Amino acid sequence: MSYPAYHPHPVARPAPHHTTPVTYVLLITVPAIVAVAALRPR
Repeated sequence: MSYPAYHPHPVARPAPHHTTPVTYVLLITVPAIVAVAALRPR
């Protein structure tokens, strides 16, 4: 057999209750960049 017994390859996504620091950084910086771009005087 070429299939492993019970060791599927891990999916490249974090666990539901585990948020990476990168997610927090993106949640903070993306709205800030959008707000600066929207409120910047033209």
